[in-house]
Amino acid sequence: MKKLFLTICFSLILWQTGDSAAKTMSFQDMEAAQAYKQSQPALPLQPIKDNSPDPRDTKAMEKYIIDRLKNATFSTLDNMNKPSSMNMQHSDEYIAQMKEKNKSFLEKVYDNAINRISSGQAQPRSDARNSGTKYIELKKDDMQQFQAPEFPVVNVELPTGDKTLVPAQEHIPYLSSQIEILPSGLASINDTVVVVAGGKKLKNGLARIIPKISTSREGVANKINVNVVSVSVNEQEIPHKLIEQSDSYMIVPENDYTLEPGVYTYNFQYLVDRQLWEYSDFNEFYWDVTGSRWNLIIGKALVSIRLPGTSKPLSSLIFLGYPSQLTSENTMLSEGQNTIGFAALTPLYIGEGMHVIIALPKNDFISPDNSKKLTWFVEDYGDILIAAICLLAILISYYLSWKYITRNSAKHSNNFKRGAVLMRYLYKGVFDKTSFGAFLLELYRKNIIDIQRSDKDILLVKRTDNLSSLTRKERQAVDNLFTKKEAVLPVNSANQLKIRRAYKLIESATGRRVKQLALKLNFGYLLFSAGMLFIGEAAMAMLHINSSQAFSVLLSCSITIGFYLWILRTKFKSRWLAWPGKAFALLIIPFSILVMSAYIHLVSAVLLAAAIYVIFAYTAIFTKRSGLIKENVKDAVQLRDYLIRNAETICLGRDFLNQQANIFALDAGEYFQPADSIKDYYKLDIMTELFRK
Repeated sequence: MKKLFLTICFSLILWQTGDSAAKTMSFQDMEAAQAYKQSQPALPLQPIKDNSPDPRDTKAMEKYIIDRLKNATFSTLDNMNKPSSMNMQHSDEYIAQMKEKNKSFLEKVYDNAINRISSGQAQPRSDARNSGTKYIELKKDDMQQFQAPEFPVVNVELPTGDKTLVPAQEHIPYLSSQIEILPSGLASINDTVVVVAGGKKLKNGLARIIPKISTSREGVANKINVNVVSVSVNEQEIPHKLIEQSDSYMIVPENDYTLEPGVYTYNFQYLVDRQLWEYSDFNEFYWDVTGSRWNLIIGKALVSIRLPGTSKPLSSLIFLGYPSQLTSENTMLSEGQNTIGFAALTPLYIGEGMHVIIALPKNDFISPDNSKKLTWFVEDYGDILIAAICLLAILISYYLSWKYITRNSAKHSNNFKRGAVLMRYLYKGVFDKTSFGAFLLELYRKNIIDIQRSDKDILLVKRTDNLSSLTRKERQAVDNLFTKKEAVLPVNSANQLKIRRAYKLIESATGRRVKQLALKLNFGYLLFSAGMLFIGEAAMAMLHINSSQAFSVLLSCSITIGFYLWILRTKFKSRWLAWPGKAFALLIIPFSILVMSAYIHLVSAVLLAAAIYVIFAYTAIFTKRSGLIKENVKDAVQLRDYLIRNAETICLGRDFLNQQANIFALDAGEYFQPADSIKDYYKLDIMTELFRK
């Protein structure tokens, strides 16, 4: 019979081994007894004598039994063993009834386990795959290891002092929880867990898993508070810490260690608050004794609860099984003075829980004061409040900043290095051929190149290899125009590729300079908004047990959301790159919000994402021509007006050479005609002819 034979062995340790003297008959002994009984001759039935009383007459039966006892002959045990002594053989039905009646409780539990296996109920109380539980799915391999009818056993000493044999497979033979409910509603819990470790699931020790969320009858949920007092293994205290997961707490060792195969007794002592729910007529305490999370079979589970007052509980319930299929069958409840106990009469399989619910009188408890209620409110909704304040502060700061910029626009003109190419971008808002022509005139002014006219083409002549006055992108552009062996570049169709490459480099450099300018002007506001977001996430992380872990997750998700928001707002030139990138961004941003919601409320995560979007939106507004660089755009317009008004004066000397690139960039060339004073470096006509081609 290969059907979870371990169930039988687990059932044997459900009660104290005080009943261990009651032995069960082996299969060989049963066969021998049956053969002996069949070899005995059947006794003839004796007829009932006529003078026997009517069994329905109580007085007559009583007199008849007394008379028989007076005439009875008593024999010693020695006489009973003699062959001449009378021996009576009862019927099979009578023998079975007497045998069942005289069985110890341990033997009855054993028989119940046998019947459960024989009836095809070797699997847990309900099929885990259909139970709807989201905690642990039963794996086939977890049960396969116990299906052999013969397996090794190990002698285990329980905390009660009793010893028993249990399978030498990884499991929990014994779990006892002692709970004391205090008048304040705080629960002091002491869990004693005996484990058989085999170096597999318990390789790094046993972690106590505690559900994080408590739910009332009305469906209201709040996060419970847990404080670890101490944890010991085989009476040796080992430092443990409390870590927080999405829907549970875990008591784990502070330092990693390897648990060698053997038998260990764990003792977890911790305090739990906010597990008591208050109603109009009573208070109710609920607790999942086993946590419903251990990937181990529990042989024996029991809990004793000390009540805060002297009154008896209004009601007491215990349920076993998976979350969607609970039952109170195979459980026991006992009440004593100020104490109530619960026990599971059958083993708990992987993922099954032991749930106790006690309704208690309200006068046994002290109602929480306003300070405690406020603390609970902050614990429940503090992250939403912080996220809302953070978003509101960013919105208000940017609004006030915009109003300040509007009223004091003259104060925000930035004295940056103004090249002709950048002035063209500020004036027109584009980078075009004229912009590249202005770049060539800047090179001419710096005496890096010369611009000459030949019979057929316009020539660019390199004068020096010293490019230290140029930026990195500008040096790359010059290197693309002139190779190491060439110093003259005819501007014709044969060299269009070189010119186009240089054009792209200068275009990229100009766009970056404009963004740097906008970032420089927006840095103060950007720093404030990013700082508010950083402080808000740090404050939300402080509400968690593992603050550093929560903060790292929130910060990482915020950076991820910011990056993919930038992807969504960026205009890619290749649609084959744009659409996949933007589609992927639309998936990653909600996913990042969901990851954050594992540590904070979903509303808080959405508010943080909204704050990041506001930062991007306002930054984009500030970088527009009507934003922070508005005054710089005015500077470009004013420079053009200055050049036009002073055209005659500029054409009198070398000031024309310094301003020639700006004149070309700002479309003011028509006001500057060739003159004898500037004929040696007048190149506006050549550049105009060049870009008409």
